[in-house]
Amino acid sequence: MLKADMDALIEEAIKQANAAGISGSANTPFVLAKIKELSGGRSVTANRALIEANVKRGTLVAKELVKLERDGVEEIAARDAQQSRAFRGLDAVDVRSASPRPPSDSLSQKLLEKAEREVSDLPLNQPPVEQSVDIIVAGALAVDYSCDYSPLSSSVSTMSPALQTSNPARITQSLGGVAHNIAQAPHLLGSRVRLCSAVADDLSGRAALATLSAQGSDTGGIKVLDASSGLRTAQYVAVNDAKKDLFVAMADMSILEAVSTPTKPPSSSDVFTSFWLPQLQREKPDWLILDANWPAPALHRWLRAAQSINAKVAYEPVSTAKAPRLFTTTTTSTSTLLPPYLPSSSSSSSSPSLSVFPNPLVHIATPNIHELSALHAAARAAALFDRADWWSVIDALGIPPTGARVRMALASTPDLVDAGVPQMSIQLLPFIPCVLVKLGQRGVLLTQLLGAGDPRLEEADAAPWVLSRSGEAGERVGVGGVYMRLFGPAEVLREEEIVSVNGVGDTFLGTLMAGLAGRRGEKGGRAKRVEDLVGVAQMGSCLTLRSAEAVSPRLGELRRELGL
Repeated sequence: MLKADMDALIEEAIKQANAAGISGSANTPFVLAKIKELSGGRSVTANRALIEANVKRGTLVAKELVKLERDGVEEIAARDAQQSRAFRGLDAVDVRSASPRPPSDSLSQKLLEKAEREVSDLPLNQPPVEQSVDIIVAGALAVDYSCDYSPLSSSVSTMSPALQTSNPARITQSLGGVAHNIAQAPHLLGSRVRLCSAVADDLSGRAALATLSAQGSDTGGIKVLDASSGLRTAQYVAVNDAKKDLFVAMADMSILEAVSTPTKPPSSSDVFTSFWLPQLQREKPDWLILDANWPAPALHRWLRAAQSINAKVAYEPVSTAKAPRLFTTTTTSTSTLLPPYLPSSSSSSSSPSLSVFPNPLVHIATPNIHELSALHAAARAAALFDRADWWSVIDALGIPPTGARVRMALASTPDLVDAGVPQMSIQLLPFIPCVLVKLGQRGVLLTQLLGAGDPRLEEADAAPWVLSRSGEAGERVGVGGVYMRLFGPAEVLREEEIVSVNGVGDTFLGTLMAGLAGRRGEKGGRAKRVEDLVGVAQMGSCLTLRSAEAVSPRLGELRRELGL
């Protein structure tokens, strides 16, 4: 790196530290981490090269000092004179004879040998150290306030706070937001993860940045909006009754709505184009995780950008109100939502164009039953189930026209089939080939579309959960069959063991993605499959159930189970 470039990065890092109110012992770690993020890891490479150069130079100096001690000043002077004459084309002759002095002690000889060994061991022309992230999580970062009603007298019969007056409470503040919680899980598990979100230059925003830095989290994807924008850092206030069950809540997530408005043509005021998209294209993560807090147009900008760099996408539906945004029609042309260098499959369609398997925009979704119903209803309302390409995939699944109720009941449970959960999951597979329905105490239902030639179609261990196998029609469209499996709860907790349900689903998805994005090839063996990781992700959720935090600080204990 050029010195001018490094100076500019240092100045920007110091500026952000001041804006975040970072001082004292926390200042230096924050500034160093920020320089690393702003440089895309190039500062680490430059520092490593500087250290290696200093070590090499120091070692060579030490080596020459030892030689000086061993050979004597006079002999070295004679040798230098001889080399000087040879350089000028003169005969190399001894200027004077001098017997080399024996080493003054064995320590000098040991130092010489050590110096020579260290010089020979130094790496030469080492390639730059890769600092790219494995996972990018884009969505909500918020400051959460939890207000637990605390009656002044234990004799008070009501368990709920009174309306239209002040109530005694225990109020705690923490960093939250769906995307933040999801990102925190793989961070604790050792994955290289970056959170992409936005905060305002206000007290809450500065507190959020300081907390992320204290956690050692990557803050390079956090856009700090100037106070003049009039925007506020996202905040969520939950008022709970005496049993800590939600009584009422208020959420201000307007900042994501504000920064998601595209400009045409793209300009520096378009945060996605000027700030997040370059990071996505530079980092090229294995996985992009999106939460549904993004408005539908912004959500599809992220999806198209991920497709352009061949990143896989996981979708967290967040709520029944926001889950349908994946399938929501818009009045804005898809082409206006994208920079000119990103492909758009349609320039005139009034609805987001979702491609089907084997080239879906979304690869994994983790709804609960209610969110699954909302997704299914939105897809039907958008006439996605009437598309010819959807039918070509559905027909290739190998499910008989009479249905597969018995097999679905065996793979899940009869009551889930009665509720239509397996059926809705299967109908979404062309657009989302892996659907994990979170069932609370009943576990998780995995429904997955297997590609043609998938080994599980022939593996004896997988046979109980292969719901169907495709024929020749499936091979023509790359479809092999359907895998369906119900995972019971990893652990049944007593009511008194549950501290908070906040962040449980986020922990599940974050833990799952840490396993899928792990660099397994370095250790050999096949890549981890979703079904290999569901049980561990459930264990992570149990840890969070026992924790007051949105993501249990003990999550790192599961690294071995994930093979990380």
